[in-house]
Order: sequence, then structure tokens, then C-alpha cells
Amino acid sequence: MTHPARNSTGAVTTAVRRGARVPAQRAAPGALRLQVFWPVPGIAVLKVAGDVDVATAAPLNRALDELTAHRPRVAVVDLSGVEFLGSAVPAALAQASEHADVRVVAPTRQTARPLSITGLDQRLPVYATRDEALSSC
Repeated sequence: MTHPARNSTGAVTTAVRRGARVPAQRAAPGALRLQVFWPVPGIAVLKVAGDVDVATAAPLNRALDELTAHRPRVAVVDLSGVEFLGSAVPAALAQASEHADVRVVAPTRQTARPLSITGLDQRLPVYATRDEALSSC
């Protein structure tokens, strides 16, 4: 038996009875996916994938708010899986940087250009890989 529920980013998750088989569900192309993990104590990584635009900015903002509420020493926002980065992202990153030491992974032109246009790359450290961002901590 399955029980749908919403997680903190608004995505629907499903709790499944142990041993039950559930068909794999694929996210729609471009759908926003967020994952938080702590590779070492005090350092959090928010991995962002899919399209981030006005329509999907709210879940990203909530995830950043929840992450910074845990007071990590460093918060790495990994945009390496982002296919489209809208104008709402630089504002969300700037707000998060008021509460934590934010480092951004922006390896592609689609992710680095909006940060450059807004001048956020002058305010926050931007790295080409997650390993570079983590090794700078």
C-alpha cells in the first residue's frame, strides 16, 4: 500500500510498505529536482536540477530557507544539473547568502551567465565543479 505525501519542497513522495513493488516514476523533462546532503558536518550541499524559473522558484526558495535555518558553516548550491536558470535564482542566492556562507557551482554558460549579468558572481564565490567548491571550504 502506498501513501502519498508532500515533502518540504512541495514534491510528492510516496511511502511504501516494505517489500511492495512500485513502478518507477520519471520526472517530466525540465522538472525541478532538489536534493540536500551534508558531505561533512557543517557543510551542506543543495543539488539543483531541471529548470529554475518563476514557476519553480518558490520550492527553491523554501529549500534554501530550510537549509540556512540549520546554520551550516558553508552552503554549496550546485547548479550543475540546471538546464534553464531564470532571473529568480540570483535573488534567492543573494537572500540565502545573508544567512550562510554560500558558494555556487555554475559549470555551464546557462548557469554562469545569469550570475554574471546580475553581478552576483562578484558577491559570491562561483566554481566550475562541486569538488572545487567543497575543497575551498
